[in-house]
Formats: sequence, structure tokens, C-alpha cells
Amino acid sequence: MPEQERHGRDSPAGGCLRGARDGALGRPAPGAWRKGKLRDLLAQGGGMSLRRAFTMVEMLLATLLLGILTTFAVLTFDAVTKAWQVSGEYMDKNQRADYALRQVVSGLRSMYYPHDGKQDARYGFVLQDNGEGEDAKDSDVIEWSKTGPALVGTESAVADTVHRVQVMVLEEGNSDYREPIAVTGLYARQCPDAALRPDDPEADYSFANADLYQPVLVADGIVGFNCRVLASNEKTQSKNDESLFEDEWAQSNSVPYKVELTFRVEDPDGRRYRTHTAPLMRIVRLPVYEQSQDGAAIPGMASEKDAAAAGARRGGGGVLRGGRP
Repeated sequence: MPEQERHGRDSPAGGCLRGARDGALGRPAPGAWRKGKLRDLLAQGGGMSLRRAFTMVEMLLATLLLGILTTFAVLTFDAVTKAWQVSGEYMDKNQRADYALRQVVSGLRSMYYPHDGKQDARYGFVLQDNGEGEDAKDSDVIEWSKTGPALVGTESAVADTVHRVQVMVLEEGNSDYREPIAVTGLYARQCPDAALRPDDPEADYSFANADLYQPVLVADGIVGFNCRVLASNEKTQSKNDESLFEDEWAQSNSVPYKVELTFRVEDPDGRRYRTHTAPLMRIVRLPVYEQSQDGAAIPGMASEKDAAAAGARRGGGGVLRGGRP
């Protein structure tokens, strides 16, 4: 090739002319393939790095969300399980308290009082008021004479005879009796009727003898007990007579017209009330109220006037035993 022609091809002007010609013909410039390939490789490598980084962020977010959802699920399951357990225990306590309340109501409705037209302190209703009955320490104690198996059981020796019962709430660890109290709850004591007790003036066969009659558990879960009485039926004209109930009952030789029983059931969560106890209440009309009044009609007499006359003939004249009016 002539020197002049080779010089013209290698000169800058020659290069420009070849570039223009190749561009016009659609041919790639020398080295353009290598530059494009490198650019494509760089682009692919950068895209792969960006794609991998974005996938890692997604995995981290998914893991975080899964952890949060799992935590919420575990906490919710734990709360539901605890609520179910607490509700089950609360319902069990309510059922036991309702059973105990029905036992006491049945015992009051089977109350015994001699129907002979005179009052007798041995068969009267006794109420020991200790407070509002929020807990065992300020719970009331009631005592009366009855017949039947309520509170004593069908296999008890006194179930078929007249006997006296005492109902109260005792706290765990109480050591006032022959054996310490194992669990807080409603307890009952029983003793034979005064006419059936041994004739021993030196021995005490009443409930005052704490070593003789051991309390028997009626139902646990009851932490308080309050009793109020409606003394007579003279003030029962109003349909709502709950406000007439009183906390004290001094006439231990007779029976009140009605009694109001309130049991306090332990409620640890305090869900329904501000305190940690829930009340169960019953009002019981005592069937022997009329015959426990002085001068009540004796069976076979025509009227209460005849009973009053019989009392006057006995020297009672409307005066109770011991000279009490």
C-alpha cells in the first residue's frame, strides 16, 4: 500500500471519514462491541446487587411483621386462657355458694318452734352481728332450731330429730375450735335439741363449748356473710320492704318475720364490683313466725284470744319467761 494512502487512513481525518461511513452503513465502530458488552455486564451486575439488597429488606420486614404477629397471637392466647380459667373458677365458686345458700334457705324453711302458745328461748332465732360481712372477721353468726337433713346431711344422727344449727364464715387458720380451720368458707355446727341433751348441770352442751361441736365445711370460696332481719309483718305494707331490715335481733326467744342473707363470694379480678367480692342475696320468709309470738294460737283453739286466755290461766299474762315483758 502506498505510504500516502496508509498515512491518510491512519490520520484523524481518515478516522472521522471511516466513522461517518460506518455509521451511514449501520456498522459498529471499532471497539464498540467490547465497550457495549462491558456496559451490559456492569448494568447486569448492578441490577443483581440492587435486587439482592431489596430482597433482603423484604425478608427483614417480613420477619419483623411475623414476630409482631406471633407475639400478639401468644399474648392474646395467654389472655384468653387466663380469662377462661378465672371465669371457670369464678363460676365454680358461684355454684358452690349457690348450693350453700340453698342449704341455708332450706334449713331456715325447716325451722322448728314449739306450737304451744308460749315463747321459749331454747328455740329462738339468734343473730350475732359482727359487721357488714365483707370478710370472715366481720361476718355474722346465726343460730336456730330445725328438723331435716339440710346443713347436716341425711346420714347425720340428728337429721330425724329436732336439733340446733349454727352458721358462720370462718377464715383459714382459725384455731378457736378443736381442730384448726383448713380453708376459708361457710361452716355449720350442729348440736342436739335441749330436751335431748344429757342432764348434767356441770357440763355445757351448747355452742359456747367450742371443743364439743366441730364446724363442718358447707362450701369454700365464701369469704363473708351478713344477715339482717325484718322483725315483724306490721310494716310490710310497702312493696319494697328491704329498707326495713335491721342488723340486730335481740328477741332470742322468738323468730323474725323475714331474714335477708348475703354471701360474699371471692372475685379476684373484681370484674363486676369495686371490691374483690361479689354478693349473693336471698330473702326468706320464716314459716314459724306466727307461732313464735307470745299468745299465738295453739292447734285446736278457735282463735288467738283463746290462746291468750290460756296463757293468762298459765300465769303468763303476756309476760315472757324470766319476767321479761
